Parts: sequence; C-alpha cells; structure tokens
Amino acid sequence: MSQFGDGGLPGSKPYVSSGSYINRMSDYCSACAYSVQVRVGDKACPFNALYWDFLARHRDRLKGNHRLTMLYRTWDSQSSEDQAAVLTQAQKLLRQIV
Repeated sequence: MSQFGDGGLPGSKPYVSSGSYINRMSDYCSACAYSVQVRVGDKACPFNALYWDFLARHRDRLKGNHRLTMLYRTWDSQSSEDQAAVLTQAQKLLRQIV
C-alpha cells in the first residue's frame, strides 16, 4: 500500500476509505458528530465525499486496476446529480483545509 503513493509498482491499489469503512474497522467514529451514513450536507462524514472525489479525480490513472472495478461501477450507477453533490461537498471540504 505504501508503494502505491510514490508511484511504485508493488502496491496493488491506493489505500483510501469511506467513513463506513473507518467506522467498521476502528472506534474513531464513536464520538464523532458526523454520520457515516450521510454523504452530503452538514452532518455528512467528510471521508465519504473525499473518498469518492479521490476516485473520480484519479479515474484515468486508476481505472485499469481490477481491484477498483466494483467501486467505479458503484460510482457510475449513481445519478449525475448525486455525483455532482458529492463532488461539490468534497470541494467545499478541501477548500476548508487548504
């Protein structure tokens, strides 16, 4: 996983995750004010929008990775309005941290 970030070949996929995965694999979400079930809005877990935004922005580079095929199918099955809302949410979050 660490090798993927520097462009090395050994990594099989980027290690990014949504809020649901973080919630399932840790206890970080137990006292969080955000909801891992929500993707956009004030109560939305920031990791959800940032996750999909990362995958969308890097699609040209990542689309050939067979381990990401199902994720891109999930993204493609969403309406263009839902996709736009998620990407807008991500951009809002990214502006806040820069």
